[in-house]
Amino acid sequence: MTSWSKRHREVAIVGIHTTQQALSIDRPVLSLCLEAVRGAVDDAGIDKRDIDGISGKWPGPGGTVMEPGSLDWATLLGIPLRWKNDSYPGGVPALLSATAAISAGLCETVLIVGGQSRTKVPGAAIAYTRPDNEFTVCYGSSTPSQFALVAQQWFRRFGGDPRKMAEIAASIRNMGAVREGAAMFGRGPYTAQDVLDSPLVVEPFHLLELCLASEGAVAVIVTSEERARDCRSLPVRVLGGGMEFRLQQYVEAPRYEDTHDLGADAMRRATAMAGVTRDDIDVFSLYDPNAWEIARQFEALGYCAEGEGLDFVVAHGIGAERGRLAVNTDGGLMSYGHLGISGPTLKIVEAVRQLRGTATSSQVADAKLALVTGAGAGAQYFNLAILGRPD
Repeated sequence: MTSWSKRHREVAIVGIHTTQQALSIDRPVLSLCLEAVRGAVDDAGIDKRDIDGISGKWPGPGGTVMEPGSLDWATLLGIPLRWKNDSYPGGVPALLSATAAISAGLCETVLIVGGQSRTKVPGAAIAYTRPDNEFTVCYGSSTPSQFALVAQQWFRRFGGDPRKMAEIAASIRNMGAVREGAAMFGRGPYTAQDVLDSPLVVEPFHLLELCLASEGAVAVIVTSEERARDCRSLPVRVLGGGMEFRLQQYVEAPRYEDTHDLGADAMRRATAMAGVTRDDIDVFSLYDPNAWEIARQFEALGYCAEGEGLDFVVAHGIGAERGRLAVNTDGGLMSYGHLGISGPTLKIVEAVRQLRGTATSSQVADAKLALVTGAGAGAQYFNLAILGRPD
């Protein structure tokens, strides 16, 4: 009998595609998702019938609904499926689940797909920013408020300079301003003062220090390394990953002492799995629900000491040039787009573009390794993956 360990296979990302990202799109989400799927299949140079696994809301883009329940991905794509994941069908968790399934031989090629449209209600917050949890909704809390609770404690403990947080936001937004396809393309450049002059939403976050709630779709195709050799585009290997969970997100209020180091253990495990060190990373595709979370991640991931995150990021600068921190080179969630649960999948796409050398702006020269992250202190869980260009 073949042992489980001997069946382990290497896995690579072979297809990516994003539709136009925008603050509002008046198209059915199904149409956007299928556009993204077609683009990713074409990018990979495969036939859609090669796909035998899917990570997406099941049975269709709206998730499980009894009435009506006529749409499902197998029917829409016209293919039978051997594996599906709908528990967290986006970002690093979806990627790692797909990697594990392919590695174990449960399927060969997995499609990760998702998006959103027609979410905007005039005068109302986007629904997923006001989660309907029993210990949250009664207080009218929101996702920015959850992250703010942790950030407030950081500022009170370490006395960081708010202007430095504004500089981080301005740098990331300015990269989105020059990236075609971004929701905020052409909007900029911004200065730190522009950020500080924007409305204060919840202390310490100004409007321009917070991520978008935008619309569009994204698709990623993952397959075995053997199959990847026959694909059209340069495959990007999944080298390592890790996840951490402390509490259910947006239920009990997060505490700084419980969440400030989220990611430290996942980073240790992921770098060991990949056989690299944190200093080998060339590109950082970090989850950026706000500008402070970027600084916190550099602390938790071991690049600087606790309390030094803002100073570290500003001192090294953000940009694609060598010697600077290549952070969210597409503009991130603050400027490129944020698609709810599929927003983190955009992080994977930008990392792949950078490693392929196909980013249309802010390309990092000769990038070999990329770090992709998701969630953060306010959400009370974290995930990350290390991706690499083929040897």
